[in-house]
Amino acid sequence: MSNYERINSERNIFLTKIFEPEENSLEFELTMGIVGELEKSHKILGVDIGPSRPVYHNENSEIFKITFDRYIAYSVINESYESLGGTEYVGEKIRTYKKSNFLDYVKADTFATSDYPGEFKHYAFISLNHIVNVVSTVEPKIEKIN
Repeated sequence: MSNYERINSERNIFLTKIFEPEENSLEFELTMGIVGELEKSHKILGVDIGPSRPVYHNENSEIFKITFDRYIAYSVINESYESLGGTEYVGEKIRTYKKSNFLDYVKADTFATSDYPGEFKHYAFISLNHIVNVVSTVEPKIEKIN
């Protein structure tokens, strides 16, 4: 299974690190979650939602480093507020959009076109705590580091 397939098939992913290692490049880490053994009843806004298991990550979790050597734009959104505005995409946890609100935003707010800097795509990385949207002319490099 490729790193892309491993991430795309995982249900519980956390964004655990994000930074720019060099100017106009982006790197972040996605850590695979571990489902705890102990079931516990939980209440949300006073409503008992029944038993569930905690999801966490630790030093034994699989970690993948995602690198974009260059990008046009990126955003990080608290997953609680993300509408995932776009319907034409492939993938689950790593989505590649043909049409999306983020692509519309980049086209409206920048002078990036297919002529300059070239054809670009919208990649979205869906985790339990954040959504990372990246518009780039290059595909991400995905490397397993743990």
